[in-house]
Amino acid sequence: MKRIALLAAFLAAPVAASPSAPSPERQIDALFAPWNRPGMPGAVVGVIRDGKVVLTKRYGMADIERGVPMSPSAEFLIGSMSKQFTAFVIHLLAKDGKLSLDDDVHMYLPDVPDFGRKITIRHLLHHTSGLRDYFDLMAMAGLRPGDVIEEDKALALIRRQRTLNFEPGQEWDYSNTGYVLLARIVEHVAGKPFPEFARERIFVPLGMTHTLFQQDYRALVPGRVLSYVPADTGGYRLAPVNISMAGDGGVLTTLGDLALWDRNFYDGRVGGMDVVRQMQETGVLNDGKPIAYASGLLAYPYRGLRLVEHSGGAGGYSNQLWRFPNQHLSVMVFANTADIDTYHTVRKVADMFLDRVPGAAPAEPMAPAKTFKEIRLDPARLDALVGYYAMSPQSGITFTKESGRLMALGTGFLKLPAFPYSERDFFARGTDARFSFDPPGPDGIVAGGVLHRDGQDIPATRTARPMPSPAELKRLEGDFYSDELHVLYSFAGKDGDLVLTYPGGTVTLGFNGERDYATGFGTLAYQCSPDGCSGFTISTERARNVQFRRVALTSASR
Repeated sequence: MKRIALLAAFLAAPVAASPSAPSPERQIDALFAPWNRPGMPGAVVGVIRDGKVVLTKRYGMADIERGVPMSPSAEFLIGSMSKQFTAFVIHLLAKDGKLSLDDDVHMYLPDVPDFGRKITIRHLLHHTSGLRDYFDLMAMAGLRPGDVIEEDKALALIRRQRTLNFEPGQEWDYSNTGYVLLARIVEHVAGKPFPEFARERIFVPLGMTHTLFQQDYRALVPGRVLSYVPADTGGYRLAPVNISMAGDGGVLTTLGDLALWDRNFYDGRVGGMDVVRQMQETGVLNDGKPIAYASGLLAYPYRGLRLVEHSGGAGGYSNQLWRFPNQHLSVMVFANTADIDTYHTVRKVADMFLDRVPGAAPAEPMAPAKTFKEIRLDPARLDALVGYYAMSPQSGITFTKESGRLMALGTGFLKLPAFPYSERDFFARGTDARFSFDPPGPDGIVAGGVLHRDGQDIPATRTARPMPSPAELKRLEGDFYSDELHVLYSFAGKDGDLVLTYPGGTVTLGFNGERDYATGFGTLAYQCSPDGCSGFTISTERARNVQFRRVALTSASR
């Protein structure tokens, strides 16, 4: 009854709701209605006001295979939301006088490469270290679906790096590497495993009895919800998270336990209010420019109010915790399927309550998320669409029919399945790209189409595909090695395409001359001269300019 009274008091005033407007509970139900039925994954939603959970909702299934419904006490893997706990432990050690945030990381981790630049603990906390992200490096090195991400392998990869993305403090760039190293610093200073120290200093004192840092993905956790992603054939498939690391992620927790954590930001029961304040102080770059990132938390204005938040995802898990500290209002959304947009939903739920907060600016309209539902097409209909569609003299898309499905290979991009959502309209999962084919002419031939990508509509004309000469392909073929990744990439020409073979598999890249190639795990830029191509770099936003050099392999070494 107390929770109902609190919710009623909060909704009562000072902004009057329209008499015909549905209650927030009904609006939230409508928001999650697509997942609130048997055989569907789902979500848990919580609203906290003045330290009390005033609303909880649950939808869908925690375990589809066994028919276990979602529960408010369900255990979710919260991914990068874990970073705030890692940061909090660091601040506790600083308060204890065991370290300083301006200490060089080499004081505690001498095996971290010396890049000739001082990297401080504060740089790690604020993502301003310049360290390449180990997730991106692992993908470049050939990480495959189902491979286990282990701490020893990640640390070995980090130790082999020879350059930074940028000078420490010069930019902000999210780096999971930094938080892996923060956890190792805790172990060095505390003299015990990081998960154990976090449990002793945070989880136990706050009564968070259902929260832990999991360092072995095989460990059994009672009440854990399973992770799902949409299956290409319809429905869902299991998406296990094979990560055995803690620091940048790894926390399993419940809505109730996070409510206890949320309350600590108001009463400072653990750490005191000085540590709470330091946790929410955002960083500053070398040139004095402020950033929005604090310590495992983002802080910025929303609707004219201060918002402190962080998201987290892994596999099909997707989570959000938004806190409006001046209003003592927090909203959480935890989902176990990748097709619930938790940013969209947490914002929608927050707006329902902020509409009743004096001084909150009006909510800006939010464009509905574009979703496309695959339909069934007779594979025979795809025959008329097969061909090359040129968007410019240098670029185009080759559509092929493979195993009854349409495949798309854009110039310099990976080959992807194209899923129909109408007879002539297709989309690519995981991107915003769509392609609309023209209606067939009187002769039954489809003459062209339009590529919809990045907000642009790019016309494409069906024509004969330009084929590279053997000499053009030969310049790009060969074996290339990265000493930082300890990996070999082999390129060969096949049917006019450039094909990459590496530990992650075989990838058809099409042919793009000596321009950039999008590999799916980074952008590849060849380094060529009139004498040939001596190497290339591969880059992502979080791992820039990893160098590969051409090598000559003997037949015996192959």
